[in-house]
Amino acid sequence: MSAHVQTRPAHPQDPLGDRGRNVLDWASKNAVYVALVALFIFNLLATRGFASAFTLQNLLFSAAPLILIAVGQTLAIGTGGIDLSVGSVMAFSSATIALYLGYGEAATLLIAVAAAAAIGLVNGSLITFARINPLITGLGLLVAVRGLAQAVSGGSRSPIPPGGLFTWIGNASFVGVPIVALFAFATTAAFIILVRRTTFGRYALFAGSNRSAAFLAGTPRNSTLIGVYIASATLAGIAGVMVSARIGASDPSFIGINFELTAIAAVVIGGTPLAGGRMSILGAASAAIFLQLIDTTFVMQGINPAFSQVLKAVLIIVALYMQRSRKDAR
Repeated sequence: MSAHVQTRPAHPQDPLGDRGRNVLDWASKNAVYVALVALFIFNLLATRGFASAFTLQNLLFSAAPLILIAVGQTLAIGTGGIDLSVGSVMAFSSATIALYLGYGEAATLLIAVAAAAAIGLVNGSLITFARINPLITGLGLLVAVRGLAQAVSGGSRSPIPPGGLFTWIGNASFVGVPIVALFAFATTAAFIILVRRTTFGRYALFAGSNRSAAFLAGTPRNSTLIGVYIASATLAGIAGVMVSARIGASDPSFIGINFELTAIAAVVIGGTPLAGGRMSILGAASAAIFLQLIDTTFVMQGINPAFSQVLKAVLIIVALYMQRSRKDAR
């Protein structure tokens, strides 16, 4: 009588194994943080003039508006949508500044942000009540709002008088950190809490993971989606104010160009899947700083900045591939 040892065949659909899945999981969740730290260290060691307060302040000044846009875009993508209008909303917010400066700078700031929020209300309403695909509404508003911004401003650049609130916003810092960057960090923290700890955040994630189930469960899907797009547009409006304050002018022909694409890149690289159902606010904010750091690196290393766009495209493809591989491994 011979003994037979029964061996368990390897699962044909599990080529990675538990360890491989864990490594892929960790890499997918933390790649942006590792890449950000690595690129920062590289610049400290290899980029002349990088380790200066001036360079780091400029980096944070430039990154702050993109962080806000990326946070808002994370909300939209996390709900299974997308907001392509944010760059044009920035331009419209900037154009509004030129129109209402006569009412005082504080009132002008509030009007500019409120005007941006109104565009978010229109966008969200078209998506929820008219049942128009977010991609279509975003494309429509991208063109329409940019055109409106140029129309109300006459397509010209209007200087903002120096010495007031906008000058302070564009130049002020606290212990060496720009005020706009501190605001962007605080906003990031607030939205992390909003998504993780509030009913609104749970409804937003539910709407992104399964819209039909969210509707059948009786959750306020419509008001949640409208709130998401109002938040995204409001953050874009604040970003437009920041950029206008930094350059000291209202310039709707320049402000916000390609910001929507860079924000989407930050969201994807930061770990939020385009299919929705999950949001990584911190990942998106970190990716926004990382993408801005890439631009700074190329400029300070004397490399044609156009190649940074190629690198960003590669990073998006890699991030999407890692998300796909992670999903297949489950």
